[in-house]
Amino acid sequence: MYRILLSIGLLSLAMIAYQISLMQYLSIVQWYHYAYMVISIALLGFGAAGTVISLFRKSLLRHMNALLPFLIFFSGLSMPLAIRVSGMPFARFDTYLLFVERRQLWQLLLNYIIFFIPFFFCALAIGLVFVKYVREIGKLYFANLTGSGLGGLVAIVLFWTVSPARIAYITGGMAVIAAILVIPAATALPKEKRAFYSSPRFLYTFFPLLLPLLFAGYYYPPEIISSQYKSLNRTLLLPDAEICWERNSPHGWVQYVSSPALRYAPGLSLAYPGDIPVVDALFNNGEWYGAIFPETAEKNTDVLAYTTSAIASEIISPEKVLVLNAGTGMRVSHFLNLGIPSIDATESHPLITSFAKRNMGYSRLFQQDPRSFLRKPGKQYDLICLPYIGAFGGTAGLQAMQEEYLLTTEAFSLIYDRLSDHGIIEVTCWTDNPYRNPLKTAASIAEMLSQKGIETPLQQTVAVRSWNTITFLVKKSPFTEAQQQSVRDFCERLYFDPLLLPGITEEERTTYNDLEDKSLFSLTDSIFSRNREAVYKNYDFHIRPATDDQPYFSQFLRWKSFPQLQRLYGQQSASFLELGYLIVLVTFVQSAMLAIIFIVLPLFRFRKKSGGKLQTLFYFSGLGIGYMFVEIVLIQQFTLYLGHPVYAITAVIGTMLLLSGTGSYLSSRLSPKPAVLRKVTLLITVLLLLYGWFLTAILQAGTGFPFFVKIFLAVILIGIPAVIMGMPFPLGLRYLSQQEKANIPWAWGINSCMSVVSTALATIIALESGFILLMIFAALAYFITFSSSFLKPDQS
Repeated sequence: MYRILLSIGLLSLAMIAYQISLMQYLSIVQWYHYAYMVISIALLGFGAAGTVISLFRKSLLRHMNALLPFLIFFSGLSMPLAIRVSGMPFARFDTYLLFVERRQLWQLLLNYIIFFIPFFFCALAIGLVFVKYVREIGKLYFANLTGSGLGGLVAIVLFWTVSPARIAYITGGMAVIAAILVIPAATALPKEKRAFYSSPRFLYTFFPLLLPLLFAGYYYPPEIISSQYKSLNRTLLLPDAEICWERNSPHGWVQYVSSPALRYAPGLSLAYPGDIPVVDALFNNGEWYGAIFPETAEKNTDVLAYTTSAIASEIISPEKVLVLNAGTGMRVSHFLNLGIPSIDATESHPLITSFAKRNMGYSRLFQQDPRSFLRKPGKQYDLICLPYIGAFGGTAGLQAMQEEYLLTTEAFSLIYDRLSDHGIIEVTCWTDNPYRNPLKTAASIAEMLSQKGIETPLQQTVAVRSWNTITFLVKKSPFTEAQQQSVRDFCERLYFDPLLLPGITEEERTTYNDLEDKSLFSLTDSIFSRNREAVYKNYDFHIRPATDDQPYFSQFLRWKSFPQLQRLYGQQSASFLELGYLIVLVTFVQSAMLAIIFIVLPLFRFRKKSGGKLQTLFYFSGLGIGYMFVEIVLIQQFTLYLGHPVYAITAVIGTMLLLSGTGSYLSSRLSPKPAVLRKVTLLITVLLLLYGWFLTAILQAGTGFPFFVKIFLAVILIGIPAVIMGMPFPLGLRYLSQQEKANIPWAWGINSCMSVVSTALATIIALESGFILLMIFAALAYFITFSSSFLKPDQS
């Protein structure tokens, strides 16, 4: 038995590490949206495995000793194989082409099935062990969930030490070792069952021989082919462009690119007289992260003095500057050249900071996320700079799923509180068409000032625009007449135009940079008036400010406006405006379809007349929906708390698996009576309602704590509901085994199907309505489970 326990623990560790690494891999080859699809794929694999066990239980158990090593082996082998196959031309899809080429949708579906395979084999092996050795279920659960919890930690270690393409070979190798551990002894099989393929001698020879193949794949990993529309691939098209250095981390895969034709000039004024400097660049997961001056180049950052972001240092002489999410440190370098005596900067990406020091000189660099830094008590600043918002030419809505906690109204409020009496916030955004980023930035500023009780926000706000950028300044006190004149002088010298300025005229707004669509002016004015609610309601895009409850600053899609956008821009062009949200819907539809095909339809074989069908449906549907809703809420909420999605995913999945398993084990001491089911599910319902109302505030208060203190508190906050949420499922199955045993396969299938569908559905609800409402829906799902315990078998 100890070999089986060790094998199950190792297999579970490998599978969770693979699942988390797969999220990073899909973020590299495509975008962040597919992280939640991986959770759905894993659940689909486990649900389908449960269905197969329900259908062929007797036959599988009869051949289990021979089957088990092969199932675990194929799970391990298919991990790296899935990565390789998904990158082949016939399977590779591109997010940008999903709504242009119909075959891309089929290729996305094919990827779903390809990555489903390792999870299916893993779940089938674990499920068979649980069924076969049901008397040892406590020990088996412990091995399974301990391995799963450790898998998250192993994934973090692998991110630091191994390139993304190699991780699957390590996790696959772990699974192969787990298969070797359960090769049956000669006496474990009856003589008539000792076929050549199941003999220990053959298996002990065959499996280890395949380990060198995994090692070969590790040393010669497949090339990671990311979307052709990622900024890295576009940069590599420049003459003599090459990747000089690359390294992985939990924060992403960093690549250092050099080219003699690579130049950096964000929103440069047409009045710039010099040569634009050649720079190197850093990319994270294939996306532009920042420019770096080569060590041999002369550091000349005059280009930044000819951009709209230079306006702040033109109208004040700051002595204390804070740069948030400083990236590679170009802004810091600019301030150093201005001779500012005290410059602080935050940057959470540890690999980036090692390069940023070239640009940051003797400034103080804090390696932490900006929200954690702002929460800590500290000095006041004369100027606080935020990173650029958006991208040149727009982002096609591909950042819609990204939590951006630095751009919520709560974040703007924290930044405002760290200003000195006459300090300024500076934030620059790229101008997009149709207008979205500038309007949402303006709305965030106006909303924050309104919450601070500022009755005349336009007296404390200035905005300057170039041909492609807009810089907003927010001052702790009204701008003086001298400062207003400095803005005008700055614009005249660099051919910029003021967008917001006390006493501005219509002519001033288009002196140098005219606009075909002048609605930007009227909309911006309305946002800073008492009429901004009407703008939020009537504008074609969602420009209501982001909050910590809905931190999706780049989510602009409004469904009621989508038909109009299709008429204005054409059906395919409209899709390009908001690809991110549309991808979530596509994965939701595909996951629901596959869940029905692989989980629900096969169970129609159990069409026996039995009572309690309605009770079973409500009870296990509520559990599947509620559990996944809670998991998604916690992942998104703890992204703010822990500072990065990978840490949040690892903490939430690992802790919930481990402590839900503990709850499952403890539930064996409870009697599976309706009264017990009601108490447990009602307790969960009440607990989730309390979490819905208070969790956000608790996490906001704790963002400034040291990281290890955060981890300790995260385990407690996640673990309290997880232990109790692990009880209703095994209690429900035990109840069915006593009342309506024929409904057990349906219960498993319904729960699995709802879990798969709920992953994408939870993301959609969070985007539309926020985390608090999603947690309330989770509580409602458990309340449905609670209510179902009052139904009688003859009622269905």
